[in-house]
Amino acid sequence: MARLTTRIGVGTLGLLAGLGAPRLVAQSWALPASDPVSIARSGTGVAYGNSLEAAGLNPALLATLRDGNSAYLALGLEMEAAQTTLQSNQQTYYSSDRSRSLPAMGAAWRLSPDLVLGLKLDEPFLRHSVMPLQYTGRFAGQSLDLNTHRLEGQLGLAVSPNFAVGASLGVTRVQYSWDNMVRTLVANPNPGAASPILGQVESDLHQEATKIAPSYSFGFRWAPNSRWTLGGSYVGAIRTTMPLSASYGPTAPQYFFLTGYPRSFASPSGQFQAGSGGLTLPGKATLGVRQRVNQLFTWELDVHYIQGAQTQLPGYPSLTLASGTTVSGAGQGTTFRNGVGGSVMGELNLGKRWVVRLGAEMEPALRDDSQVDPLLGGAKSSGFSTGFGYKCLGGEVNAGYQYRQSQDVQNNNLDGAWPVSGYTTNPTQTRVEGMGHLLSIGYKRSF
Repeated sequence: MARLTTRIGVGTLGLLAGLGAPRLVAQSWALPASDPVSIARSGTGVAYGNSLEAAGLNPALLATLRDGNSAYLALGLEMEAAQTTLQSNQQTYYSSDRSRSLPAMGAAWRLSPDLVLGLKLDEPFLRHSVMPLQYTGRFAGQSLDLNTHRLEGQLGLAVSPNFAVGASLGVTRVQYSWDNMVRTLVANPNPGAASPILGQVESDLHQEATKIAPSYSFGFRWAPNSRWTLGGSYVGAIRTTMPLSASYGPTAPQYFFLTGYPRSFASPSGQFQAGSGGLTLPGKATLGVRQRVNQLFTWELDVHYIQGAQTQLPGYPSLTLASGTTVSGAGQGTTFRNGVGGSVMGELNLGKRWVVRLGAEMEPALRDDSQVDPLLGGAKSSGFSTGFGYKCLGGEVNAGYQYRQSQDVQNNNLDGAWPVSGYTTNPTQTRVEGMGHLLSIGYKRSF
C-alpha cells in the first residue's frame, strides 16, 4: 500500500508539474480562489468534502463538514504584469500598477444534522494594468482596473448520507476604470498662416464607476462510496450597468509638432461622454471527481465550462469638441467565446499536523490571438500552485501560492499611429506577454 501511494503521489505531482509548465500557460481575469487552501489547489475542489474552503467553490460541500461551527480568515497579495514587444524594433514596454491585496473569509454554522449555513467573502475577478505612454497601442487602451469583491450567504443540505445540494446568494461590488489616449488638432491662431494646423495634443480620456450587482451559485455532491466523490457547481454571470462618469485622466497632455512651433498647449475643452455602461463577467460550470486513495493521499480533477461569450465590457469614453468633432478610443475587438478548461490537485497528509498541497489549472482562450492585448488579455489561462497546512494554536495555519505566466501571442493590430489625418494601424507584429503571482496565508478554527 505504501508503494502504491508513492507511485500515485509521484505520478500526480508529475502531471501537475507538466500542466504548470510555462509553455502551456497564460493569465486569466478570473482568480482560481482567494483563500490559501484553494489557491494551493489551483481552484480545484467542487467534490472535495469536509473542507470549508472548498465549500466556497461548491455550497453543497457545507453539508459534509464534520465540525459544528468553523471559520477562517485570510489575507494575501495578487500581482500581475504585462509586456509588449514591437517586432520591428524589438522595443519592449512593461506595465505598472501590479499589485492588489487579496482578502478572504469563510464561515459555517450547523443549524441541524442535515442543514448548514455558510458565509464567504472572496474576489472572483481581478485585472489591472497601466501601460507606459510610449506603448503604441495606447489609443486602444492605456490603463484598466477591474476589481470585484463578492459576499454571499450559503446553504448546504444533506438530502441523504451520500447526496447533498447547496446554493449561495449575495452581492458583488464591481469597481471599473479605463483610460485610453486620443489626439486632437491644434489650429493656427493666425488666419493668414500657410498651415492652418500647428500640431496635435494627445490627452488621456478616463472613465470610472462602482456598482453592486447580485451574484449566486448552486451545486451538488454525490459520494457513491467512501473513496469516490462526484461534485458539480454553477457560478452565475455577474451582470450590471455601470454608472460611468468620463473626464480627462491624470496623464498630462503632450504636444506633437508639425513645424517645431514652440508653444505648449493644454487639453482642449469639450463635452465628455462615457461609454455604454453594460458589463457582464462570465458564468462558469464545473464538474469534478475526487478519489481518497487512502488516509494519506487524495486527488481531484475538475473540468470547467466558461461562458465567455456572455462577456460584455463598457464602451470607450469620448470627447466632443466645440467644433463638433468627436474623438474616442481607437477600438479593439471585444468578441469573446466560450471554452472548456480544467484543473487538478493532490493533497498529502504528513502525520497529524502537516498537509502538503499541489495544483495546476489550464483554462481556454476567450479571445482570438488578433484581439489579445496587455490590458484585457484573453489568451489561454493556466498556473501552477503549491501550499501547506499546519495544525497549531487550536486551529490550522494555511499558506498557498500560485505562479501564473502568459502565453506569447502575436497581434498585428496594436502598432497604432495617430497623424493629422486620423488614427491608423501599422501591419507590424506586437508580441504580448504577461505573468502573475497569487499568495495568501490564513488561519482556520473550529468552535
